[in-house]
Amino acid sequence: MSLFISLAGVLIAFALNATPAMALSLNPDAASPGIEDANTLHWILFVVILAVIVVVNLAILKAARPRSRAVTPKPGRKVSQVKLAIGLGVFALALFVVATVFSDKSREIPAVNAEPVAGQVKGEPLEITATGSQWLWRFNYPNGAFSYRRLTVPAGVTVQLDLVSTDVVHGWNVPELTGKAQAIPGKTNKVYFRADDPGVYTSRSSVLSGQGYDTMEIEVNVVSPEEYEAAIEELKTDIQDAQDKVEAQFKAERDKSEAAADQVGKAETNNDAESAEAE
Repeated sequence: MSLFISLAGVLIAFALNATPAMALSLNPDAASPGIEDANTLHWILFVVILAVIVVVNLAILKAARPRSRAVTPKPGRKVSQVKLAIGLGVFALALFVVATVFSDKSREIPAVNAEPVAGQVKGEPLEITATGSQWLWRFNYPNGAFSYRRLTVPAGVTVQLDLVSTDVVHGWNVPELTGKAQAIPGKTNKVYFRADDPGVYTSRSSVLSGQGYDTMEIEVNVVSPEEYEAAIEELKTDIQDAQDKVEAQFKAERDKSEAAADQVGKAETNNDAESAEAE
């Protein structure tokens, strides 16, 4: 019964934390090398925990088994407590080393692409700034373009995301691509990832930041390098067109105001002239 309850508890916990997209993974489908390493570590720990549960409960069952007669100790080789302690110590050390290795690998900067895209320094990650505000993410690209809510990145290119905040703490959270991170006022936190395949990944801020938190969504659109360059160039063109439109409208309003002021000035001059002639 104890073994059954333990195993059922593990499976229920796994099911409650799973989503249809997760299928047989302890995490959502990995789309970045770091997440793949984290998934591997989770599986290793899951198997180890499951094995420990089984061994411990089998030992409990054996010790609690009722005996109808006296049991005579059987001659043979027995494992001393010292050897058992050493064995468990070696096992724990090996598990610690494996966990450390995979944890470090999951935090490593993915290998940088050989051919840089527009705005990327060769040999360095593509740097994009993500600014959290109540309640929207703004993404600034190297060419001066920017977008809200939707981040467009090139597939196969290592990205350095600089997280900043204009007001309160915001949580960056796209499980398929990166681990959780925070955008903190007055501080810049860096997140690295490389999405190798095109796709769309959606999530939301992982930190409650006020009443509008529910609408603070994140959408990462991974496209080919050529599509990325075209997209950010189009963004820059649209922003400039909008700026030019605002400037043109402002100039038209200013010219209209100046023309009205000139008419008022001329009318006042004519009135003064007429008054002088009448005197």
